[in-house]
Amino acid sequence: MLFITSRLPTVNTEPELNKNFQFNLGDNSSGRELFCCKRLKKDHYEEIGSKNLMQAIKESKYRQVLIYIHGFSNLPEAAFKDAEELQLLCNKKKADEVLILPIIWPCDNDLGIVKDYWDDQKSADQSSFAFARMLQKFMEWRNSPECNLKNNYCLKRMNVLAHSMGNRVFRQTLVHWRKYDQPQGLPLLFRNSFW
Repeated sequence: MLFITSRLPTVNTEPELNKNFQFNLGDNSSGRELFCCKRLKKDHYEEIGSKNLMQAIKESKYRQVLIYIHGFSNLPEAAFKDAEELQLLCNKKKADEVLILPIIWPCDNDLGIVKDYWDDQKSADQSSFAFARMLQKFMEWRNSPECNLKNNYCLKRMNVLAHSMGNRVFRQTLVHWRKYDQPQGLPLLFRNSFW
């Protein structure tokens, strides 16, 4: 499963890709970094980079992409479980129609649902800067002649499903994307947004 995260790894290998990406579950801060990765199996991930992720989506058999932004108090494996269930339901409805692309943002890893809620609001706001950068990277990739040759454009429909505090991540992502990269207004990128 492909995914994008602003959750920091235990070891950052930049500028090299991290072949053994492991989430730092003790750190729920989000920096400007974002990581485009592949989940190989439970608790095993590989950083593949943004261009490889976008190319893999473009070459996939699926006709549409559903970006899934999880809610608060979700550690990565819990979010992947939900994303896998969504993928199974979509496949059952219509094969090769919808590819689920989870966005993993850094929720708190301590006890106490009320404390998690307040802490996760900060993480949601911080994560929006990284995801706004990802949307801008996508626009640059999409408009790049070397990545999308004439008559070979990425024509997949993009949709967003934001659950619970994932709505805050999505809302703030759009706010920051417009403020810093799209001052003339946001492009009509998403076919559907489910809040």
